[in-house]
Amino acid sequence: MKALVIAATNLTRTIRDRMGLLFVFFLPIVIIVALGLQFGSGGVPRVGLVAPAGQPLVDELVGAIEGGELAVELRRYPSEPALTDAVERGLVQAGIVVPADYETVLSSGAVASVRYVAPPTSFASALRSAIDAAVAGQAAVVRAARFAEAEGAGAFADLLAAARRAAAAVPGVAVVVTSVGEPLISPSLTGFTLGAQSQLVLFVFITSMTAATQLIVSRQLGVSRRMLSTPTGIRTILLGETLGRFGVAMLQGLFIVFATAFAFGVDWGDPIAAGALVVAYALVGTGAAMLVGAVANNAEQAGSFGVFLALALGALGGAMVPLEVFPSFMRQVAHLTPHAWAIDGFRALVVRRGGVGDVLPELGVLLAFAGVLLGLAIWRFRRALAG
Repeated sequence: MKALVIAATNLTRTIRDRMGLLFVFFLPIVIIVALGLQFGSGGVPRVGLVAPAGQPLVDELVGAIEGGELAVELRRYPSEPALTDAVERGLVQAGIVVPADYETVLSSGAVASVRYVAPPTSFASALRSAIDAAVAGQAAVVRAARFAEAEGAGAFADLLAAARRAAAAVPGVAVVVTSVGEPLISPSLTGFTLGAQSQLVLFVFITSMTAATQLIVSRQLGVSRRMLSTPTGIRTILLGETLGRFGVAMLQGLFIVFATAFAFGVDWGDPIAAGALVVAYALVGTGAAMLVGAVANNAEQAGSFGVFLALALGALGGAMVPLEVFPSFMRQVAHLTPHAWAIDGFRALVVRRGGVGDVLPELGVLLAFAGVLLGLAIWRFRRALAG
């Protein structure tokens, strides 16, 4: 119970720290959203739609977009501000706003404007081409019907139906696209999934290293020695401090997993295997934090060195740039870090749809890292407490 009280105190101290909250909750999600908006969400693009119901021309346009060459998932929104908010938050890659008087305007011979809402990314520009094709296809039919009406061939509604039949009978242009070779990065790893995996690996380690300063502050203020003056043994103190660091790492890891799964639809694969990887990697971060906290002489030294080390290992281990783009030699060097092994494990769960058995090598290496780091940290911290 004493160890749990020490751990809970450390966890509470981190949550109350505004800078700690920035690294634990806010900053990882911001970067994940930025990566998702830049590279897309993978799979079927999501397109928001604001459109009136019960208008045949609107339904025809929506059907042309859904049945076009590029498969999209349409999500309806009640208003343009709601759609714009969804685009800004990355819930959809783009949005379409069809005016409420769309059919009336087209039938009267005037011009109806369909608005396209999207962030300034290359993916959004490519997505617009598919939507432009659907709008242009309907516009061609409407112009043909208007021309026939102007020539006195009949009523607009009848001529529009005739123009549709004629357009359906005209043979289209066949385009064949052939993929050669294997993609550098699996399509299932684009956007939010790729960002969520890499930022979990990066920030769990960064947060663990910054939390190491609390160990030094406790030593400098004499908190640890005062605990020794009570009926509290060194083992209890060490266990409590270790559980405190582990609790911080797990809190952030689980937050990133659940937040990205519910907010952005990120698939983490087999939940048991993913949970095991998060636990093993959190233990690695715990061991590194305990070791830095036991070796460093002051909190400023631990903070600066810890963040620098976390960023350097993150860059080397593939948490900033995907391992898939590394040359062969650098991929081997990257696997000297626990980051690369954790990323390999998460990749196996998503790309190969693996389970616990498929990530046993990664789990074994991560637990080995954790065991060595925790062993060294406990040995050094025990000497520091014993004086």
